[in-house]
Parts: sequence; C-alpha cells; structure tokens
Amino acid sequence: MYSNIVARSAIRSRLASRQVMRSDLYHFENSNGQNIPFNTKNRTGLAVKMTLYLGLGFAAPFLGAYWQFYKAGN
Repeated sequence: MYSNIVARSAIRSRLASRQVMRSDLYHFENSNGQNIPFNTKNRTGLAVKMTLYLGLGFAAPFLGAYWQFYKAGN
C-alpha cells in the first residue's frame, strides 16, 4: 500500500518538474539592469535613494526610542 503511494508521488513530482523546467514558456532579454526594479543609469539619484532607504531603516529604532523617551518625559 505504501509503495503505491510513494510511486505515485514520484511520478507526479517528475511530471511537475518537467513542466517547470521548460524554457520556452518565457522570454527574458539578456541585458544588464533589466532584472532589478530600479534604474541604475542615474548613479547620483541611485546613491541618494539608497542612502535614504538604508539610512531610514537604520534610524527607525533610534527614532522610536527617542519618541518613547519623549513621551515619558512629559
């Protein structure tokens, strides 16, 4: 009984992997910068945006702690 279940699941996994591995379903161009969701041509703008994004993420806990201390002081 268990061997039958294992055999069926093995067959299903093989069939599923064949469908996923087909390469003719999608077409992707091989050009630089097309696989990321932002523009890398404007280097200054990219540097400013990355600095703001990463800086705000780093500063968020400190801003939250400051706000809690500020509220407790009143």
